Formats: sequence, C-alpha cells, structure tokens
Amino acid sequence: MYDYVIVTHIPVFYKVNLYNQLAKKLNIFVIFLASNTNEKRADDFVGLDNVSFEYQVLFSGNLQQRNSSANIKRLRSILKSIQYKKILVSGWDLCEFWYVIFANRKNKNCLALESTINESKATGIQALIKKIFLSRISRVFVSGSLHRELLLKLGYRGDMKITKGVGIINKPSFNKEAREYHKKFLYVGRLSAIKNLERLVQVFNSLKDYSLTIVGDGEQRECLQKIASSNVVFKSAIDNKKLKNEFLSHDVFVLPSLVEPWGLVVEEAFYFGLPVIISQNCGARDIVRNNVNGYWIDPENIDEPISLIQAINSDRYHELIAGVEKFSLNAKDIEQIEAYL
Repeated sequence: MYDYVIVTHIPVFYKVNLYNQLAKKLNIFVIFLASNTNEKRADDFVGLDNVSFEYQVLFSGNLQQRNSSANIKRLRSILKSIQYKKILVSGWDLCEFWYVIFANRKNKNCLALESTINESKATGIQALIKKIFLSRISRVFVSGSLHRELLLKLGYRGDMKITKGVGIINKPSFNKEAREYHKKFLYVGRLSAIKNLERLVQVFNSLKDYSLTIVGDGEQRECLQKIASSNVVFKSAIDNKKLKNEFLSHDVFVLPSLVEPWGLVVEEAFYFGLPVIISQNCGARDIVRNNVNGYWIDPENIDEPISLIQAINSDRYHELIAGVEKFSLNAKDIEQIEAYL
C-alpha cells in the first residue's frame, strides 16, 4: 500500500528532486497529468531523468494541450488498481484535481498549496469555489506564510503543515571563492508582465554605473530591449545546468515580481552565494531576512530599489554575503521533507 499517491501537473525538476527524497522515507506513487509545458524558463526545466519513485504520465505532451476528460478516465483506472493511505493534489486549478477530491473520502485528501493571498482571490465567486474544494480536504501542505494567510482568509480550519518551499533545487558542485562587489545584478526567469521587468529596467536606466543581466525569454523581450539602456544586457534562456556560471559571475539577484507564488530561483541564488532583492509579494520572502541576506521591496515603488541599490557599498555587500552564508538551504530542505512524514 502506498503512503501517498501524488497527482501533480508536470515533472518539473524541483518536484522530481523532492519526490526522490520523499521516496527514501515513504512509499509513493506519482501521477503526472502531462509530460511537458509550453511555459518554462528553459528546455531542461522538465524531465524524468534520474527518477527513483514509481510514476505514470497521463498525457505525453504539453499540459495546455491535454484532454482533461481523457486524463480523468486514465486517472480513474489507475486509482482503482492501487491501494493508498493518502492522495495529494498539487492545486485546485484543474479538472483532474476536482475529480480526485470527490472520488476519494475527505480523510484521504491532501492539498499542496502554492497559491498566496496576493494572487489568489479570497472573496466573491472564486472564493466560494475554493471553499467548496477545501471542504473536501483534510490536510493542506502550505509553502509559507502568504499561503497560510490565504487559507485562513478562506476560512479553512483543517490541518496545516508549512513546508517552507515548493520543491528542491539542483545543487551542482562549484568552486567557492571570496566575492567582491562589482555592481553586477542578475534576473533569471520568464519575460512576462507579471515579473515587473519594465520597472526593473527603468531602475537600471537610472543607475548607469550598475549593470543588469536579464536571462530568459518571453513575450516582453522586444519591448524591454527597446526601452533598456546599454547597461542592461539580455540573454536567451539558459539550461539549468549552465545557470551556475551566471550566478557566479554576478553579485546580487533581483526578483521584482508583482506576484510570485514562491520564487525557486531565490533558493538558487542563495545556493550560489548571492544576496537577493525580492518583491514583498514573493512567497519565498519567508527565507529572506530583510537587511540580513537580502531585501524586500514594494514592487510598484520605483524609487525604493534605486535608493536601496545605491546604498550598497563593499562593506554592506560583505555583510549581506555573511547573512547568506548563515542561511542553511539544506536545513530548509530537510524541514520540507519532514513536513510530509
């Protein structure tokens, strides 16, 4: 009998890493709704290499092109053929997840919640729909405090476990060297409106002595390039395995999103020793100690990041580096794994 059947969207690398670790302590079976997505930052963001748990993929192709009805039929067939103690769904946004929670008893149903109070409606008809979903859930694994706040706003009174993350990053080896401050800032991710990159570019247009590298692709690339000064450099999406060179050649990572359910790239920045400047609307702010290993900013205030960046000198930078070094990513990952045990 399986301890958990996990029904999730696609095999993104950080989920696969998490499930590999869970499989060392629990008997799990993972059902992926699709094998890929057309919304990813790099080609190797998704894949089933090095999997060490049992799994099945319902649709071979992009999640956005799947047939939900066909997926539900496959899902029903699989669930009838196995026995399990708990079933965990990775959201409330898809038909397959709704099928699961009504096809199983409430005491079996668990939810991994990655939505926060900032981007998920907690009033009106959408809130009512979410409350109906939650009425079928006995335990919720919430990524952090902004996610817990959403649950409380929706009136959920069931069991809650804070995981402090949405998965486990890749941790490639690298030569750790003493960092010096060269005023080089980095963004990695999709180039979409929600990432608030137009404001970020405007910030660096005002900071001619500082450089910003934007790594990624997306619908805003052309318009961002048109407004950017020469100190803003654009690079196409880079495979995960090659990203370490970008982190190691920059000083500070910036994530200015208007909303961001978590922000796994913040963990990647910490792993490679970079302090961060992130939006206060990022779920990952829970692991960023303001003024210690990074900063929280108001994503809609263009003056705040300008003055903050100008205040970073060599001494302040090394204080931030010391703050990053005190943060244990491995300890955080252990807490995440233990939340499911």
